[in-house]
Amino acid sequence: MPKLKRTLLVTLLALAAMPVATSSAGVVLDPEEQAFCTQINQYRAANGVAPLRVSVSLANAADWMSNDMATKNYFAHTDSLGRTFSTRLKAFGYTFNTARGENLAAGNATAAGAFAQWKASAGHNTNMLSSSYKVIGIARAYSATARYKWYWTTDFGGYVDQSVAC
Repeated sequence: MPKLKRTLLVTLLALAAMPVATSSAGVVLDPEEQAFCTQINQYRAANGVAPLRVSVSLANAADWMSNDMATKNYFAHTDSLGRTFSTRLKAFGYTFNTARGENLAAGNATAAGAFAQWKASAGHNTNMLSSSYKVIGIARAYSATARYKWYWTTDFGGYVDQSVAC
């Protein structure tokens, strides 16, 4: 096979193996997570607060937490390994000395449902509208055998690390 054809074939195979929804920073949001990102940034804009970017490290931490709660059937900010959210964020590479926060929701499959749940709670709403936060990690997970079925995590940070726009 000529070198040009072999190079083209290798390139095409590499492209075919890439996830479709991957951004240049490696953040993958499902459609509902993406909808939540859009919704929270619209809400922040309506309240005079700058939009959040999606942090790779916070997205990984949120994804782990949502899946941990769903697969181990619990609902708490302390994870199954006994870590607080701040310790968990550090474990996923968000080690910056800055503002941090976490919102958890359960029982809602949709972004609109999770958003409404957090908006109705003073502390969670404060996190969503805090100008101290510049980045977010968003994740949801499902388990048919878990009490609440759907588990959402949003992790917030005040330092912009590797991230992408919503």
